[in-house]
Amino acid sequence: MSKQYRYRINHIYPPAFAVVNGQRYLFPGWIPVEDDVTFEDVEHINPYANLRKETFQVKGSSGNSYTVTRRENTFTCDCPAGKFRGQCKHINLIKEQQQ
Repeated sequence: MSKQYRYRINHIYPPAFAVVNGQRYLFPGWIPVEDDVTFEDVEHINPYANLRKETFQVKGSSGNSYTVTRRENTFTCDCPAGKFRGQCKHINLIKEQQQ
């Protein structure tokens, strides 16, 4: 038999509690909770936990090595263009190789 949780948090960040003006809240979400609620009563579901992640090392034209990361169908690169624009020749190279 599975555990029965009183609250479910579906968020990348783990749950936290805060007291504001005497009221206790569960975060994220500003959910008002009773004083006796603990982390054992909260089910945390990370929506990104099961995403498939692949990393590729790409040599840049200047000789630097960059990391292209693929999560499902989203690509990122840690080169300056990839960080600034979100798209770069390293990502395009990996996409071409994947086809």
